[in-house]
Amino acid sequence: MKTLLNPSPAGILLSGLIFFSPPSQALELSGKGGGEILTFFQEAKSPEQHPVYPSVFVEPELYYSTGENSEIKAKLFYRYNANSPSQTRGDIRELMFYQYADEWEIHAGIGKVFWGTTESRHLVDVVNQIDLLESLDDEARLGQPMLQAKLIKAWGTLDIMLLAGFRPVEFGNADVRSQFLPPLANQSTRYQSKDKTNTLDMAVRWNHSFDALDLGLSYFSGTQRTPLFQFITEQNQAKLLPVYVQSQQIGLDAQVIVNDLLLKAEFIHRDSHKLNAQNQFTRYQTNALVAGFEYTLVGIGDSVYDLGLIGEYLYDEWESITPFQKDWMTGLRWVFNDTQSTEILMGHIIDLDDQSQIWTLEASRRIGENWKAELNGRWVSNVNSDNYFVKTYQQDDLINFKVSYYF
Repeated sequence: MKTLLNPSPAGILLSGLIFFSPPSQALELSGKGGGEILTFFQEAKSPEQHPVYPSVFVEPELYYSTGENSEIKAKLFYRYNANSPSQTRGDIRELMFYQYADEWEIHAGIGKVFWGTTESRHLVDVVNQIDLLESLDDEARLGQPMLQAKLIKAWGTLDIMLLAGFRPVEFGNADVRSQFLPPLANQSTRYQSKDKTNTLDMAVRWNHSFDALDLGLSYFSGTQRTPLFQFITEQNQAKLLPVYVQSQQIGLDAQVIVNDLLLKAEFIHRDSHKLNAQNQFTRYQTNALVAGFEYTLVGIGDSVYDLGLIGEYLYDEWESITPFQKDWMTGLRWVFNDTQSTEILMGHIIDLDDQSQIWTLEASRRIGENWKAELNGRWVSNVNSDNYFVKTYQQDDLINFKVSYYF
């Protein structure tokens, strides 16, 4: 088994804090497990790739009370993929000790946090690294060793986090579909920080609710989670070398509810670095924005069905790290409001400059008390030859069917 988590010594010590509280109650086990079939419709780009990737997974969750105001929570993950050694691996998503009081909390260990409001892209969500091998989008995240202090006051909630150790993106080997062209280099990843993965980053967020308005302000300082790519020559072939720079990011996320209308936005300012013509790190400041709405038509035609109409504008000045420089996302969310919690979400993103398009499908339905079926799809159309990011997926239209058992 390949284990993704390889924290620094600081991260190991940090996660070890969870064992210092004496046990007081029995261990509780829950979670889910199941199987998936990932199917691609076009011919693969390399002989190592397959049209179908069957796999099984398990995600156990453990809860242990260590006292009246403290507890331990763990969320583990393991997948076996029959046709992809790169995607056969495990991870510790969460292994945290929680200490609670009236106006504060302390969390220590390996954890996950989520920041943000928008549907199409999560700009402010920078604490956990994206699990690129697990997600069709950026929803799946890797566990992050951290020490978190939370202050809860009438004026809002303040989170302060020390993040021990950096986890680079796992791209996998040639067996993984949607590989970059040219391929990734075999040599070591490049870091601006001399500490490489043994860094100590910091993140702070304040959030508060003002009647219909939810507002969050955040700050991050450390290794930027999204890498740059440096073109190099390796064994007389062009290759891409991932490069991680140091960055400071200020973020704003907001959400306003007006009857059946939901307005939401995320904005960030990056004070970061990029590579110049001499491949040296130079300071680089950029802004990015996602803003839009979701309007829900409740009880269409006197039925129990709800239809959500979603529209979001995506803008990013840093062209080399994202396909979303100037794009528009349209979505339809169909909620059946039945006992099986059936939902269907169709998404469409169009590049307003070159008209390249990405389509997505997400559907889910509970089966009985313990089962859930999910169907996800992604395909591209009208791909411009200069749109490097969307072009990566041009031969990898897919459908993913998953059945999960909850225990």
